[in-house]
Amino acid sequence: MGLIISDNQKLIDQQIQSERESDFDSNSAYGEIVDNALQANAKNIKIHFSSNLIKKTEILDFIAFGDDGDGMNSEIIEKCLSTGFSTRYNERDGIGRFGVGMTKGFLNQCLICEIYSKEKNSDWYYTKVDISPKNKKKNEIPPATKKIPSKDLLKLSGKVSGTIVIWSEHDKQDDKPSNIIENFVIWCGRTYREFIYKGIKIEINNNKVKTIDPTFLNIKNSKFPGDKTGKLIQKVSIPWPVDAEKKKRNNHKENITVKITLAPVSLREGRGDLKIDFGAKFRKLAQERYIDEDWQGISILRNDREVFFGIPFPWAGGIKFSEPRSRYVGFEISFNAQHDKSFRVKNIKRGAIPILELKKAINAAAHHLYRNACEQVTDQWNKYGAEQIIEKKKSGLSTGHEEAEHIAKIQTKTKDTLTQGKDPDELIKNAANLLDEKQKQVRAKWEAKFKSQPYVIMDSEWKGNEFVQIGYTEKGAVMKYNLSHPLHQEITKISTAMENEDDPEKLKQNAKKLKVLNDLLILTYCRAEKQKEPEIEVSNTEDFLEDLRSDWGMFLKRHLRDADD
Repeated sequence: MGLIISDNQKLIDQQIQSERESDFDSNSAYGEIVDNALQANAKNIKIHFSSNLIKKTEILDFIAFGDDGDGMNSEIIEKCLSTGFSTRYNERDGIGRFGVGMTKGFLNQCLICEIYSKEKNSDWYYTKVDISPKNKKKNEIPPATKKIPSKDLLKLSGKVSGTIVIWSEHDKQDDKPSNIIENFVIWCGRTYREFIYKGIKIEINNNKVKTIDPTFLNIKNSKFPGDKTGKLIQKVSIPWPVDAEKKKRNNHKENITVKITLAPVSLREGRGDLKIDFGAKFRKLAQERYIDEDWQGISILRNDREVFFGIPFPWAGGIKFSEPRSRYVGFEISFNAQHDKSFRVKNIKRGAIPILELKKAINAAAHHLYRNACEQVTDQWNKYGAEQIIEKKKSGLSTGHEEAEHIAKIQTKTKDTLTQGKDPDELIKNAANLLDEKQKQVRAKWEAKFKSQPYVIMDSEWKGNEFVQIGYTEKGAVMKYNLSHPLHQEITKISTAMENEDDPEKLKQNAKKLKVLNDLLILTYCRAEKQKEPEIEVSNTEDFLEDLRSDWGMFLKRHLRDADD
């Protein structure tokens, strides 16, 4: 049996080298062995990485994969390493299909592949492929012979049946083994999460693989089973034509499922994208669960096995998967392998990119759900951040704006026509209506402050276009800032960054942002003022000003959004 069919040694070397330049990475190569084990009905899969230090460099010695699946007979064990052979070729019920996975994976990663396998009530059989330069028979797969694995290898397999695969001479090691193992553990936990939920056990170096769920819905088998579960926003089914060769009847369709989910508040509360004190705890929680810069985009599952995770490019519909808030919104697409062509699945199951028409259908069904979920994250971040800022300032009657209040107090008094003729005590009471519930518990003290100090600035938060609400007093005004408005969010972000920044270039960038912010503040006021009717009745002055502030806040919100984009 030949690995690649040819009689010319030079041509054999060229063909093998060509086969080695496949699109695998280490995770997807190792995953082919796991896929085979699952296809063989394995319930337990054990993987052992062995490494050595050579001249202070960590080198991968060998990887042994074992399972308790159905095993192979002597004929199949020999054929399984020949290119294109599979006992399940083109089947679409499981996670395998093309019959090239294990061979291409081995060729991509190392020079030597050994296989032991045993069916129920049968003996162990063994064969080996060696494509190292020194082997002149690298194209040959020796006939399978009876051979019992060592005791250490037997620990990886089942007692009744199973398969053991050993890869050695890793000449394409792309990282140190400790990093390779860590990345593979994460990859396995996410890729095979649905199988682990159903009871499949995967061990890597004697440690059980824990699930990592980008939808946040299933935490039972995760590293943190005590976490709160996420929220299913909506599950959408999209009927879609199956591949032509598998149509059971004309226009037969099977559903493609899209799930939009939201992480629990306990993970997303602290605004992970801002380097501010009250966000540190939540950043740590997120990082421990791998919710970092790489945790963005779409998870695509084929027959319950993840074949893609990330940001598919290009993507129609204008969805932004790269925003920090998108890490906390799950977007999962699952399909049956009968839709392989519509997802352009490769023969190594690394990647799945929906065809354009399917992308459009997915966007039509899920775009608004995804955007709304992202907005929920933003609203919750704003609310939490505002609450923290307000809480820090609730010692006594301190507002945190004393410097500005003092400057306003010492200015020359101007004529006030807005409150002329109105009862000063009634004005104070109306201004006190801006207090929150906790402040109202000491309302009398605040009212005394409003009388003694012309201008008072307080922090609060609410949903709306206004970035400030104003209550006028006889001598000045009480202003309540809406910390949920993008203006205050941006000010907090920039000022915090400047306080903690030593890099002169970044300080210049933030100074430029402040200048733009100032320009937009004035510019949007001009827009709001310009659209108002010039002639108003004096009795409607307060309504006019309230509308003006609302329009100002709305224009400012839109301009800041565009500035951020």
